[in-house]
Amino acid sequence: MWDVEQKQVERKRTTQQAASLSQWLYQAIAEPGVRLRIRLRGNNLHVLCEASRTPEVGKLLPRLVQALKSQGVEFKRFFRNAEDPIYKVILYGRPVGQQRPAWIEPIILERLQLKIEPHDPSPLLDARSASPEPLTGGALLISNETLARTGSPEAIARYLSESLAHLGVSVKVLTQKLPHPESPAEEGAKRLWIICSCHYSPDASLIAEPIAQQLRDLELVGFKEAIIRSQVQGESTPDWVLSVDLTRPEEMLREWARWGDLKSIEHLLNQSLEAQEIHVRAILKETTLHIFSCFTSLVGRSEPCPPQSSTVEQIERLLKGFQPQGITAATLYGFTRPDLGIFQDEASSLDLGRLRDTPVWVHWLHLPAAYDPDLAPSTIALARQRHLDALGFLLQRLLNPDLEGRLATGGIRVKLCFKQDLLHIMTEAVVCPRQGFVAHPVEKFLRKVQISGLVGARIYGRRAGQTAPLWSYALDFQQHSAGVGETPPQFSPSTVTVPTQGLPQEASLSHPFDLAPSASDSALKQALRDTCSLLKSVLCATKLTVDTQNNLDGWRQGSERDNRGIYEGIIWGMVGLLLMFQVDWLAGRWFFQQRPLAGLCVERPCAVEGDLIAERPTGEQSAVQEAILAAARSSNASFNNRLLDEKLALYQQRVRQSGVPDVLIVGSSRALRGVDPAVLRQALAQEGPKELDIFNFGINGATAQVVDLMLRRILAPEELPKLIIWADGARAFNSGRPDITYNAIASSDGYRTLSPHPPRSNRVHSRAMPRIQLPNVNQAIARNYRNFNQWMSEGLGEFFTLYPHREELRDLLQDQLTHPLPTVADLNIDPLDLETVAGQEPITPDGFLPLDLRFDPNTYYLSHPRVSGAYDSDYDSFGLYGPQDVALRNILTTLEKHQVKLVFVNLPLTNEYLDPIRSQYEQQFHDHMTRLTQDYNLIFLDLAQHWGSEYDFFSDPSHLNRYGAYQVSRYLAHNSPIPWQTGVQN
Repeated sequence: MWDVEQKQVERKRTTQQAASLSQWLYQAIAEPGVRLRIRLRGNNLHVLCEASRTPEVGKLLPRLVQALKSQGVEFKRFFRNAEDPIYKVILYGRPVGQQRPAWIEPIILERLQLKIEPHDPSPLLDARSASPEPLTGGALLISNETLARTGSPEAIARYLSESLAHLGVSVKVLTQKLPHPESPAEEGAKRLWIICSCHYSPDASLIAEPIAQQLRDLELVGFKEAIIRSQVQGESTPDWVLSVDLTRPEEMLREWARWGDLKSIEHLLNQSLEAQEIHVRAILKETTLHIFSCFTSLVGRSEPCPPQSSTVEQIERLLKGFQPQGITAATLYGFTRPDLGIFQDEASSLDLGRLRDTPVWVHWLHLPAAYDPDLAPSTIALARQRHLDALGFLLQRLLNPDLEGRLATGGIRVKLCFKQDLLHIMTEAVVCPRQGFVAHPVEKFLRKVQISGLVGARIYGRRAGQTAPLWSYALDFQQHSAGVGETPPQFSPSTVTVPTQGLPQEASLSHPFDLAPSASDSALKQALRDTCSLLKSVLCATKLTVDTQNNLDGWRQGSERDNRGIYEGIIWGMVGLLLMFQVDWLAGRWFFQQRPLAGLCVERPCAVEGDLIAERPTGEQSAVQEAILAAARSSNASFNNRLLDEKLALYQQRVRQSGVPDVLIVGSSRALRGVDPAVLRQALAQEGPKELDIFNFGINGATAQVVDLMLRRILAPEELPKLIIWADGARAFNSGRPDITYNAIASSDGYRTLSPHPPRSNRVHSRAMPRIQLPNVNQAIARNYRNFNQWMSEGLGEFFTLYPHREELRDLLQDQLTHPLPTVADLNIDPLDLETVAGQEPITPDGFLPLDLRFDPNTYYLSHPRVSGAYDSDYDSFGLYGPQDVALRNILTTLEKHQVKLVFVNLPLTNEYLDPIRSQYEQQFHDHMTRLTQDYNLIFLDLAQHWGSEYDFFSDPSHLNRYGAYQVSRYLAHNSPIPWQTGVQN
């Protein structure tokens, strides 16, 4: 940003030509006392005018427009060396000291070339807000989107820049003839290059879908695909490359309609009959297509239903045009009632028996599949016979259930290849398809279809434009020969490198963008390749490395490979021993330098339990004291989480004294503060025959992995109640961020004492092969191994300096690594959880944390930062498929096996917290949990948007206080489908 004042402008110049852009702007505006701030972002130049009073837009704007018209050549001189063109100048005005501008006026440079009169303000408006008006000379003010639909590269660049300029991304567009057409129909088709440059590296997921949707909305004619290339300004290599399918929506619909897709057929028919205001619905019964038609409205019509002759003629022409596979006939109906239920329900639920009205006319059509044997088999039948096109359509329809979304962005594309008895499936989209979204539905589909001779499949996912997959998934239906067909096929890449030649001459002239590398650059790259080749040869000669390209066959040779492995093992073993001695020598020097200081450390006195208890309020001492004493008396090893240790001891003590509770509440701090067992018990006592025993086992920072550890490994099956309420939200299931709480527990002594795996059910053991018990042999082998290991350790320890001092080294490292302790910001813990972390929270005997603090946005953000969802670490790299999802499914499977009912409650959040980013993630979480309710014995209650504006019910933007917990508890007791009788029967 340039920041200069008019008095700083040099007044004594030998020429009248401005020396800088700021001087030119001052001369153009010609307003004393105005200070300019200039910033270039993307393809837009931002000019801020500040003065003691608000600058007058009526003076500054016409002067700048007139200067741009009359001195456009001089203005462009300042951007002669810029990599990207300037499309818009945005002028702001405000008084000094004010944060927001008083007025904003965009100036579109392209429209100034129309020589519009200065008194006409219309060309100064943005294309998105301006409406077509007649201009001087009979010209029309045409928006950038309208111009972009003509295929003009400059218009497309300006159109895309409108939505990317605020991100600082500049856009340049080139066109190229398609190098290798795949079919005669693609002869003469073109490829669109979108060059995005920025001072930073924007994430592909941030701008990929918006650009893809904008490009597809243009419905460009003659373009096959668009290649989006993103790179940092000043660098020659791109950060990422993305391919966008520019196939027109109508062609995509016809392609699917050709294979008998019902939604595509219905979409095309409605599109064709829209001018006649006729609406149709379609259902498929066996091989007959039933099409129902009616007018969208009967107002002002003399005919009660669509005319039979014209309607049948138009539908017949369309159906015979794309020749649907496997559909032999069509029955057409004409109805008079547009409000008929058949025109309002989903197509999948339509039933001929539900017709409540008699059609006015019926017509029968024979389709090409009735007399063409190639069109007679159904799409599924062709897929079973390894027909790639039919199988590809079925998979694409499976992965693109939202037809409108596919038409908007291109959806998920599928490429197939059979190699012997394996099917390789490559899926790609503008954003790499998630493995969990693709793998499980495809596996279910392939098992259902049962393709002949198929023993397995290999599924891959990548972003369109990449050559290598980002993930892979192996699926085997039966045993097959190892290595046969396992090598991934070379799927054609979605894109190619930037063309160095063959660009149209007009594109090269209108866009001075040097795509060809310089001679010095090519020579440097060649020198680097020669150096790398020489280094590779030297390493291979030492036998420390092997050229994988030349030794793939030798990898499978038995004796030759074994000998090579022995030699390599000896060499690497010697290298390892040398490194061990060097590390021991260096660590020894450091240890003996630090050792004298260790004796000076003074042990700090620790607070006794009485001191901690004395700090509590009098009414809350009993519950906290009971938790602390229970943890102190317990024989459980610590889990590096004081609240978990205390609650576990308190829960186990409660089980011993009064039995397993009827209901258990689990979750993070949101559950700890959000569900009050006392209120829940009191509300249920009014309706039930028995007062339920409820315990809140909420732990700060508990994710799905922590809850899985608690329910399946820490607590024994006999300690679980018959009803568990899991109260939390989407961020507890984010597999994209580090799980700090679980990692801390996993490094504890208590975690190491747990069994490696949860106990298996008797049903699994019954199917296992009987084992021969040889206790004496097993014990002898284990004893001999321990003796040998101890002998080896002591023998090798004589050669190392630190071995006799290993206990002292361990204590020293513990002191060095654990002091000072990490801060709250490092642990990513809510500041209000500090009391809980320290073990000094006033919890009730039922494990609930009642907080009286009330959230007030006007005062809260004075001492706390306002963090948007885009920068919230809890939602960092948000993804619902990963270790958290695996933990959730393990919980559901285990609880279902033990006949334990699980209810998940998505707790409320404030409207302040639910910004667009977080709302999008919450919607993804809602859809994910809804799908799980169909596969598992799970009840899902979504209260995320309940009481969102009742800030008195919250202690902070995302946590409830005791008043909010009261509302939630009463709602669960009276207004939810939770089977409380399950807890009564416990």
